[in-house]
Amino acid sequence: MFEVIYKYLTIVFLIVLMFLLTYTAYEFYIGSISVDTIFIHKVAGIALLIVTLIHIIIRRKKLKKLTQEFFNIFSKNKKVTLDSDMDKLLDSLETKSLEELCSIFNLEFEELEIVLKKHKLLISSKEQTLKEIAKSNSYKTFPIIVKIIEYKVR
Repeated sequence: MFEVIYKYLTIVFLIVLMFLLTYTAYEFYIGSISVDTIFIHKVAGIALLIVTLIHIIIRRKKLKKLTQEFFNIFSKNKKVTLDSDMDKLLDSLETKSLEELCSIFNLEFEELEIVLKKHKLLISSKEQTLKEIAKSNSYKTFPIIVKIIEYKVR
């Protein structure tokens, strides 16, 4: 709950502060410089810096990970994975055949076939992998996994 309030207030503050900075900059541009305009511009600029610093401090782990990923782009030895848990799930399941998926999810092949056909995903054999199914149906692998998990949970 705190995170939702924090994100909403951060966005509102940033919009208001950017509007104030833009408005006062426009006033400076047209030559309407007053003490109040300068004061508002300075306060908005300082407040923007403070909100940015608070945001950086609170989200420092995310910033550290993002920085690491940025440098991984230029390193030939490291894989770029912004959402590593999802990537691990995809890597572990997309190369599995439908038969293997049935045993992993404790499903009968007929159940899995019903789930896939319900979402208009065509399959040709039990040996097909999720990656092959996704490619042949012009679909992404992750939503297929989600549909299987949703079926299993119900």
